Order: sequence, then C-alpha cells, then structure tokens
Amino acid sequence: MRNSRGIVWGGLLVLLGTFWLLRNMDLIHIDWSSVLPYWPALLILAGIVLLVTRRDGGFSGGFVALCITLAVFGGIVNRTDRAFDRDNWNFKWDDDHDSWDRNDEDDEEEDNDEEENNSDKDEQYLNERGDGKKAIKGSYQYEMEDFIQKANFNLEGGAGSFTVDGNTTKLYEANTQSSLVGFLSNTSINKLDNSATVNLKMEEGNVKINKGKISNEAKIHLNEKPIWNIDLGIGAGKGDFDFSNYRVEKLKVSTGVADMDIRLGDKMANTDVNIEAGVASITLQVPKSVGCEMHMDGALNSRNFDGLDRVSDNLYRSPGFASAEKKIIVHYQGGLTSFKIRRY
Repeated sequence: MRNSRGIVWGGLLVLLGTFWLLRNMDLIHIDWSSVLPYWPALLILAGIVLLVTRRDGGFSGGFVALCITLAVFGGIVNRTDRAFDRDNWNFKWDDDHDSWDRNDEDDEEEDNDEEENNSDKDEQYLNERGDGKKAIKGSYQYEMEDFIQKANFNLEGGAGSFTVDGNTTKLYEANTQSSLVGFLSNTSINKLDNSATVNLKMEEGNVKINKGKISNEAKIHLNEKPIWNIDLGIGAGKGDFDFSNYRVEKLKVSTGVADMDIRLGDKMANTDVNIEAGVASITLQVPKSVGCEMHMDGALNSRNFDGLDRVSDNLYRSPGFASAEKKIIVHYQGGLTSFKIRRY
C-alpha cells in the first residue's frame, strides 16, 4: 500500500514537473479542448493492467491508481469545460503580463413578441488604477415598472468576484469593474405576462491572467417586489449571494472552480434550487422556518448538512418537512466539491 501510494504521488509530481518545465521552455503547446475528451482512455489502460497482472500492489497497483486519479481529474475538468462556452470564456495563459486584449462589440438585441426595451443606462469607461493600469468600469440599471410581477435575472461571468444583495428602487442595478474585459447588459419586457428579463454577461474576448490574479467584480442589487427566477453561471472565482430578502421561485447555479456562499429567505411557499459544480466549495444557508429537502448526486463530495436527516442514499430532509408551509428543495450535482447546508 505504501509503495502504491508513493507511485501515485511520485507519478503526479513527475508529470506535473515535466509538463511545466517543457511549457516554460516553449517546447510544448497543448490544445486541451482536443485532449480532455479522451480521459476514459486512462480507465481502459488501468483495466488492461489489472487484467494482465496477477497481483495487486507494487508498481502495477500504483500505476492503476495513478491512471484512475488522472482520469477522475480529467473527467471533472472536461465536464466543467463543457458546461461553459469556450468561445466566450477563452483563457490564454500568456507570459506577456503587461498587455491585455478587449474585443469591443455592441449589445445584441433580443426578439420579443410583445415589447422590448434595451434602454439600460449603460456606461463603461477606463479608469486609471493606483498601479498605473487601466480598469474598465461599468454601471447598469433599468427602471422598475408597476406592471412587472415576475422577473428573470441571468448572470454569465467568467472569473472574478460576484455579489448580489440589498434592495433597489430600480428593477436592478449593477456596478462592475475589470482590468480585462467589460460587461454587456440588456433588459427586455413583456407586458402580456407582466414580466421582465435582465441579462448581464462579460464581454467576449481573450482573457490574460496576470500572476494568477483576475480582478473582475460585479456588485448587483435587485428589486424586492417581483418574483425572481435567477440563473447564475460563473466559471471561477468567488460568489456572495444574499437572496434572503428576495422572492426567489427558482435558482440555478452553474460553476466550475469557485467559492460560493448563497443565502435564501422564506418569502416564497416553494423554492426550487439546482446547483451544478465542478471543483468548488459551496455553502447554502436556509432559514430554520422553512422545510428543506436535499437531493445529492456526484462522487468525491465532502458534505455537511446542518439540521437535515438522511432519508435514503443521497436524500436528506429536515424534520417535519412534509407538513412545512414553506419548502426549499435542492438538487445538487457536483464533482470534487465541498457542500454545506447551514440553518439560520
């Protein structure tokens, strides 16, 4: 066992060290989008080794464990990669730290059978930062209209820090800052069903990372009156989302590598939550006044569900869930994640 474990860790260190050395010497350039889909080949190789060897342990056991470890990591990265549009989130690990690219494009208008209004107050400008580099700042908002009863909010963020909290007299308002690319926003309304749809996304462009740091920020405030359906798509970074004062009917979260704190309230009789994560740490805060049911799918997950009892495999419920007047139902699917539920 000790020998096998040494082969796994030793093999990983040799592979990583060799890769980074050759990359720093500009001797290899790998198109990961072409390589990652073939991660199951490692499982096939591990199976062949088990078939042709008669005993476990030693070199063969360590080699099999190494293949399985690499296959699991490759599968998680490949799944995360497919969850987001590579054309939109194109990260180039470039050694030229002093330059960055930004592709300018106009807002694209969306079709709406009834009525559309893209008159968001949209301001983007370059601001000189303390370190002498430029920061792209943006300010977006849309006026609240009396007929709006339901609203959709869609956030598409590549990597950075994202915050949703507080209240505003507008339908929504957002303030963004980035040293990489700007944001795009539009709002459409439909008077037939008294609804509105707000979209906020990062601009398309080549993102260059400077010493591992990405300084994208978006601070968002929503109006508390409408019933909200919220869709959050975040590639990597940190998210702090306080929805406790909002009437959230549906919440969908898709993330790759992120640290996220999500706080829900008790404003709705039923709230559906769907979370898909790659390699992430997620804390979900749920009021004690609300019944909570948790459905979990995925391997290699660290879990801690405060105040929930295990009903069956991957199914958890709070005491008295069936008779609770208000309920939150969570569906969680993750790869290598830490997921916690806290009752407050």
